[in-house]
Amino acid sequence: MRDQLITPEIYEPRRFQRLRGGEGEEYIGLGGCGACFVLVFLFYTVFGKSLDPNEYGLYRNYLTGAIDQQVVRGGLYFPGPLWGFMRYPAAQTTIEYSRSGYADRLPVATRTGAADSADKDSGGQQIHISCALQIQYVPSTIHDLYLGIGPYETARERHTLLAQNMISNTAQQYTPQDFWLKRNIISIEMLQQINDTLWTKGKVTAKRFEILKVDFPPSFEKTITSIQISEQQRVVNEYEQQVQKVVQSIAVMKADNDAVIANISAGADAASKEICANATRDAFKMKQQMKANKYKQLRDTLGFDTENMREYFKIKAVQSQTQKGKAVVGVPRIGSPGVPQKKV
Repeated sequence: MRDQLITPEIYEPRRFQRLRGGEGEEYIGLGGCGACFVLVFLFYTVFGKSLDPNEYGLYRNYLTGAIDQQVVRGGLYFPGPLWGFMRYPAAQTTIEYSRSGYADRLPVATRTGAADSADKDSGGQQIHISCALQIQYVPSTIHDLYLGIGPYETARERHTLLAQNMISNTAQQYTPQDFWLKRNIISIEMLQQINDTLWTKGKVTAKRFEILKVDFPPSFEKTITSIQISEQQRVVNEYEQQVQKVVQSIAVMKADNDAVIANISAGADAASKEICANATRDAFKMKQQMKANKYKQLRDTLGFDTENMREYFKIKAVQSQTQKGKAVVGVPRIGSPGVPQKKV
């Protein structure tokens, strides 16, 4: 019954019309894009040349070796399939002479000038100069630089050798002591000499130069150190002498001032004593005069004669020697013979 109700046509799959682009057409589009990319890549590889921002490029034909006068800097260029670039740095590059791991050369071995200016043939001391130099390539001279010296690696080696020779030659113009006292002047002179040589023979300019270290033989360094210590001690002694001179000058000035002060004080003391003596004398005179006046008044009042006054003074002397100032002395009674009577 079920088979009668459901006909076989129901189980047949429904057929739809095929969409456009099916059966491999999408692969054709991808293939076309890939072919374009390959063509662009081949065109860039064959015709395109690039330079870093800090690079100069000198056109050179790989087939004939011809060099173009034009120098370009950083960017993408299409000079052609047979042309390329000889590359040179556009930024300043450093050349270092030291014992570090990234140095270009070992320290410059040379000798100083004669220590004795009167004997030019006496020779100097052996030294090793550790230093660093920065050079700058000039676009207008890169063409001549390539023709005269070669590519960058060869040119850098040449510049390193030229600078080393000038450092050695300039060092021989100075005495060993100058490398302690005039190192700044030596650096400036070396930079000038290096720049003149590199520009004349290397077509580049030297921008900066610095002396990092100067190594002398150990025995010479000990000798120089001893000499410098002695020299410093001499200077210290001279300063101490000057200090002592000032101290002695101050002592002399103090002695002079003390003498002046003593003289003034002695004069003042003498004047003071004279004034005091005169005052004491005048006071004594006034006192004696006053005593004489009072005794005269006493004599006149009591009617004493010379003998009575003499007795009176004896009594006063005895009273002054007693503790209480009292004494009993026998004297003639008033009215007795020999005693003058006071008239009433």
